[in-house]
Amino acid sequence: MFISTKSEDIFKINQRIDVFVPGSDGLAEHYHSRIEDFTADTMTIAMPMSKGYPVLLPRGEVFFGRTVINMMAYEFTTKLLAKQVNPLPIWVIAAPYNIKKIQQRSFVRIDLALPVQIRETADDQTGDQAVIDAVTKDISGGGVQIVTTRQWEIGDKLLVTVNYPEIGVLTLNSEVVRVQQPQPDRVLFWVGVKFLDINEKDRGNIIKLIFKKQLELRRKGLD
Repeated sequence: MFISTKSEDIFKINQRIDVFVPGSDGLAEHYHSRIEDFTADTMTIAMPMSKGYPVLLPRGEVFFGRTVINMMAYEFTTKLLAKQVNPLPIWVIAAPYNIKKIQQRSFVRIDLALPVQIRETADDQTGDQAVIDAVTKDISGGGVQIVTTRQWEIGDKLLVTVNYPEIGVLTLNSEVVRVQQPQPDRVLFWVGVKFLDINEKDRGNIIKLIFKKQLELRRKGLD
């Protein structure tokens, strides 16, 4: 089935969009908005608000947005051109570009290599199990995918320690949910694990980190 990524097939007046902009803590912040109007070159959206106050963003700042239409999720890049408060608080942004269809996963993920340490657990006890050093292939708010020479089985319980930039070290009980061997002639595995006991504050910080990395890639034109 052909999925169109043309603006006129995706964006409609009064349609809800989510915007992701740089936050004061260095991570990305997520706000809700809606489309008020659009032309061939610009789009007018409701000014994003945070606790009743307008979100501050310099003119010319690049950010990205997401929207869902007909059960399909799309992501796009744009930048702030102008803003006004009266008679209605709005942002005028550049016509969306780099539009692409994305998977609606429970948690957004991004390719990112981070140091990780792994210990096997049994009956919620790590015992004297050796620590295995590895690296992440990608991260999400719900887990990580690890590149390792060790092959685990789906359902194995692990204690995973990840050193996240701008967040710090998190050690989390995890479960193996996916195992791939990308090259049959190499002893190398991609092991997907989900976090079992992460608190919502830490999960939220990981998601903000992911959005920040996506913003950086979009500014470089790499995403």
